[in-house]
Amino acid sequence: MNAGEYPRLSREFGWPADDVTRRHRIPGRPAGPAARPVGPPPGPRPGGPALRPPPASTVCHAPAAPAMTSIIRPSQRGWTGRLTIGRTWPLTVLIGLIALAVRAIGLGRANDLFVDELIYAQIGDSVAHGRIPTFQGTHFYLHPIGSFLLDAVFLKLFGLGSLPPMDLVYALRWLTALLGAVTVVLGFRLLRKVVPLPIALGGAAVLAFDPFILRNDSRVMLETPATMWTLGAWLLLLGVLTNPATPRVRRWREVGVGVIFGLALTTKDMTAIQILVPLAAAVIWRRTLAPAQAGRIVLGSLLPYTVLIAVVAATGDLGEWGSQKLGGLRRLIGLDQMTGFHASNVSLVGRLVAELSRFGTSYVLLGLCLFAGLGTVFAKSTARRLMGLIGVATGLFGVYSVVAGALEEQFGYYTVVVAVVVSATSIAELRDRRRTLRRPLAIAASVFVAATLCLGVSARLTVDDTFPQARAWMATNLPADARVGLTGPVAQLAFPPRDGWGDWPSLTQLRDNNAQYVLTSSQPLAQGYGDAAPQMLTWMTQHARPLYTAHGPSNGDTTVWQVDRPALDAAVAAGQDVPPVSESG
Repeated sequence: MNAGEYPRLSREFGWPADDVTRRHRIPGRPAGPAARPVGPPPGPRPGGPALRPPPASTVCHAPAAPAMTSIIRPSQRGWTGRLTIGRTWPLTVLIGLIALAVRAIGLGRANDLFVDELIYAQIGDSVAHGRIPTFQGTHFYLHPIGSFLLDAVFLKLFGLGSLPPMDLVYALRWLTALLGAVTVVLGFRLLRKVVPLPIALGGAAVLAFDPFILRNDSRVMLETPATMWTLGAWLLLLGVLTNPATPRVRRWREVGVGVIFGLALTTKDMTAIQILVPLAAAVIWRRTLAPAQAGRIVLGSLLPYTVLIAVVAATGDLGEWGSQKLGGLRRLIGLDQMTGFHASNVSLVGRLVAELSRFGTSYVLLGLCLFAGLGTVFAKSTARRLMGLIGVATGLFGVYSVVAGALEEQFGYYTVVVAVVVSATSIAELRDRRRTLRRPLAIAASVFVAATLCLGVSARLTVDDTFPQARAWMATNLPADARVGLTGPVAQLAFPPRDGWGDWPSLTQLRDNNAQYVLTSSQPLAQGYGDAAPQMLTWMTQHARPLYTAHGPSNGDTTVWQVDRPALDAAVAAGQDVPPVSESG
């Protein structure tokens, strides 16, 4: 690194030239105008002979600048006062601890069981037992193995592999909470690369307390580890772009960044949209990245996935792997609407209005992602421009999902996280361009952060654990030989197989299996997500007796019913059966 590179990097990344000059002056020379080299004045000096250059042996050469972690220290990226590098890491650790504490509060109480996490927990358990990812006796290739490997390591490390399904989920939630806290830390460090400290702190607060992010970080979901790897890779990439290194070292660093991106791809395939699309756009848009740079990063990102495919091929499952991947792709682009809002009885607008009081600030971020990205892609700073491209790619995918794709709630997790980073970057860019907007932007951002904190605290204090409550009541109050009919996938997966319990979602199946009790969850059944049809709730309300009900915002009323056997026999005999949802359409 030579002194001539500083002005170029200053222009490239939008750093103040004065900071470069001040922080990289010759050691021992005072700061300010006196430190700037001034050439000899032309002509003779007044009152004396003309100046002559000193002999070469007497010229003092400035020593080479020492190796540094970044060309412009974090303490100089605006509004930071006297904060130094040594003091930013304690702040980072504090942010991580706060994020983890927020997620730990109500981890087993604030969010009810979700069907996907029950599936993922069982798959992770199969990997912990040394098997290929397996669910209900079938190899599972719909999603890559990355998250399941993390689950397996956690289960083996703490000896949790023998837990019942419901307890296994609640144990693995601690891992997701930890990864979510790491994601908050990475988001803060990423923001420190592109925005002033107060804005970065505001972004970290939103990442730590956003209710939508908190819900995902409190469940065993793939999006949390995938997003963690993705943010980590973007952070490392900005470090590669700004840290001094020889060309050879820089090239290997770029490949290493790609490998971290590859870990995200081997956690969830869908991250390719948020990784590969911005990288390709960065080559085209104002040469934000050089083609060779992007190529090396993409090459590195394919390495982990290539290893994964090689392992699958070695097991002889490549055909099954391809079949499941093709099915997943068709669902993603909307050709097969099997899950999500487009495949259910739920209106997207109605759902948004109903949950506005819980996730209002999250919905604002979902709407801002694309526009914040568009407002940042014109930045002079390469780093900010790259953040804008990430926001545009993520926002466009969100729009496509709403219009035609597989619109599932958990897909919004990555969009909200990206929206926080890109919106904070957009605020910093806007305040730099329009100084008159600084105060209004500060007020609006402060109000938004305060609202997020309120919703986040409310989310952690919410009681939403209907299935653990129902399990505890049934274990105490039902006879040991009770015959219980389960009507939804959550109940079917949450309770271990036992005699007299089964998935009996129709009246005929309840009669044929001599069911005495039925367990229902009102909200999934009403929305078409259960095995039983919505009409089952109506029949139960009219012909069965509710023994116990637990209420929560996720699953509504989870109720244990006592079946009126004569009424059940009469309904089936009269042809008034309520068929399963797959048969009732």
